[in-house]
Amino acid sequence: MAVFPSDLKPMLALTADPFDSHEFLFEPKWDGFRCLAYVDKYSTQLKSRNGSDLTGSFPELAHLHEHVAGTPAILDGEIIAFHEGRESFHHLLQRVRSRSPRTALTGGKPVVPIIFIAFDILYSNGKPILTAPLEERKALLDRAAAVGESQHLLVNSYILQAGKALFQAAVAQGREGIVAKKLHSPYLPGKRSKLWLKIKPERTVDAVVIGFIPKSNRTFASLVLGQYSPQGELVHVGNVGSGFTEKEMEEILTEFESPAASVKHMIHNLPQRMPAVIWVKPEMVVEVSYLEYTPGGTLRHPVYRRRREDLSPRECIFPASSGKGDG
Repeated sequence: MAVFPSDLKPMLALTADPFDSHEFLFEPKWDGFRCLAYVDKYSTQLKSRNGSDLTGSFPELAHLHEHVAGTPAILDGEIIAFHEGRESFHHLLQRVRSRSPRTALTGGKPVVPIIFIAFDILYSNGKPILTAPLEERKALLDRAAAVGESQHLLVNSYILQAGKALFQAAVAQGREGIVAKKLHSPYLPGKRSKLWLKIKPERTVDAVVIGFIPKSNRTFASLVLGQYSPQGELVHVGNVGSGFTEKEMEEILTEFESPAASVKHMIHNLPQRMPAVIWVKPEMVVEVSYLEYTPGGTLRHPVYRRRREDLSPRECIFPASSGKGDG
């Protein structure tokens, strides 16, 4: 494997409402694992947005290098699983949690198809192209991924200017939403800026679980949520008690430490009166939908959506201003 920067992080996006602009391109948003694919002449390595090695979990993607020109190269994209005609985040989680991911392959064919959707290229022929305008990187990506046909590598499509129409189509199809990217934007590793904007059918945010209010041995009334301030302080942002299935509740409870070992961390913005809380280590990340942040800094009408095992707790950032989360 060629020598690349070890701390390279994917560029991130802010949340926005649908819009049209001749300065932006608009592309589908996928429900999967964000991933950087490091490819050279003889090998492929997959790294998650927090630097974890995903290669062993997705053996069918281990030969992407055979379909990429201009190696050594780094591609930015999303790993997705298709089940019954649409993306399945649940099947991705199953694959990552499996101790033997190759058992998901039967006769050399995946039980659930796994695809790497490439939407950017950061290095080509071993050289960084991070400062090149996005439209140039897109053209280079099209040429780089044109080596033979692969059922596991696709280049993300996009349109120009008509963001509202693409968003309406995404909503009608029940998709994750779209992403708007400024045509002349450079690639800013690990940065979140207005150059890239996520547009989702509903506003969502990621939060770390800091405790739960028990209801029975197998259920809870709600999860207590927190996010980290820019200064690194853990801030309480409310409780979520809806959106769970009974099975999801059981799975979540089994991962918490025993109550006797629980420890309350330094948490800011806690209300003066709260029901009895069992505190847990801030390790589990969940995604919730919400209407807005209240003036007091808590989520209004949060609803549980899913686990986010691809994110670390420190990536759950409390917004500087209310109203728009990091989605």
